[in-house]
Amino acid sequence: MSAGRRRSFDQEQALETAMKVLWRNGYAGTSISDLTAALGINKPSLYAAFGNKEQLFQRALKHYSENLGRPHLERLAQPEAAPLKQRLRAYLESVANMLTDPDLPGGCFIAQTTGECQSDSVPDTTAKTMGKVNAETLDALTTQFTRDKASLPPGTSPGQFALYLLAQLFGMSMLARNGMGYSDLESVIELIHANLPD
Repeated sequence: MSAGRRRSFDQEQALETAMKVLWRNGYAGTSISDLTAALGINKPSLYAAFGNKEQLFQRALKHYSENLGRPHLERLAQPEAAPLKQRLRAYLESVANMLTDPDLPGGCFIAQTTGECQSDSVPDTTAKTMGKVNAETLDALTTQFTRDKASLPPGTSPGQFALYLLAQLFGMSMLARNGMGYSDLESVIELIHANLPD
């Protein structure tokens, strides 16, 4: 392949593929060779298009957040559309469908990488990125629940409920990653849903 044709592939599709490889194998478990094999390109082409593995991971994480993460939050962040209890259920069902989608690696890319972050094989910058992503998610949920404070369980602060929900989401991700299906996660959703007053 000539130098002029190295980047003729579809970068968005390549990014989607790279995201799934990193998601499936984990950051530490994914080699540059894994990525080039999945993308069907050589190492110079990968470096030219995406930079090194860590830079590619950052772009894959952004791709995941924008295309798979944001749609869930949009179901929650429309207080004029329905009461919180109804919106929270729609949000959780949306997440559960993604976690168990057979066309995806299973679980949550963010939860999976977060679980790796104590490993020496994950760079500090990646660990810091994951910390920032989780903090931003927690802040977004807290802000949303502050708007819906009157609909939270009595005596529960928006921050407490946001942290509780994030813990449940990570737990659901691990269950899905280990082969549990939508119906299993639905029973968890029922319990979370039951915690909100009517």
